[in-house]
Amino acid sequence: MPIKVVTFDFWGTLYRNTVSLKHERKDRIRAVFDRCGITHISDEQIYKAMENSWLLWDDIWRKEQRTLPVAEFLGQVFGELKIQLPEWVIDELCHTLQEAVFTGNTVPTDHIVEVVAELSRSYKLGIISDTGVSSGKYLGRLIERDHPGKFSFGLYSDELGMSKPAPGVFQKVLDINGCKADEVVHVGDLKHTDVLGAKQAGMYSVRYSGVRDDIGEGFPEADWVITDYRDLTEIIRGIR
Repeated sequence: MPIKVVTFDFWGTLYRNTVSLKHERKDRIRAVFDRCGITHISDEQIYKAMENSWLLWDDIWRKEQRTLPVAEFLGQVFGELKIQLPEWVIDELCHTLQEAVFTGNTVPTDHIVEVVAELSRSYKLGIISDTGVSSGKYLGRLIERDHPGKFSFGLYSDELGMSKPAPGVFQKVLDINGCKADEVVHVGDLKHTDVLGAKQAGMYSVRYSGVRDDIGEGFPEADWVITDYRDLTEIIRGIR
């Protein structure tokens, strides 16, 4: 059956970071601490607290199929550092940390802009993203900046309350578009979320390995694996 809908993961699929955002985010946390007169905490302590918060994030993501919102991520950081900040300062910092994706380090993957433009002329395009520190609200702004008007819908874990490979995430795609599973192709980079979730839903799966090649032992492989997005259009058009 011909494809009607193509969905994309965000991190490692549509976008990559040229430099880890942890440095920018550490600097923004440091700036707030300095402004609040908190001078006894070193940069190394901030990095360590952030690392431990990410470990908790990853554990919850894998075991509970949901993602921690930025406020909870920061709550873990502050708890380890044993500090308290006014609520309005935390709210401001939540916004500031999420804005880090607009510093120029988060860029579209190679050839994706032209391929998305081409695909959008024949298929309905959507996003299925497990969000990290930056929520769907901020990722959506980045997508609209680089792919204006090309994506019809976005499904973000912080808004859904669940993350890939939860069946409900992929069912949402079918509900929104009124299509069947075999009329959808999902493109992502991770076997345990993107490939597994799409295959369990009965969708076609493409794994993009141009940013990182996920070995993912114990998880199914995608129907196609590509390192160059210029191969994607032909694959999708060939599905009958």
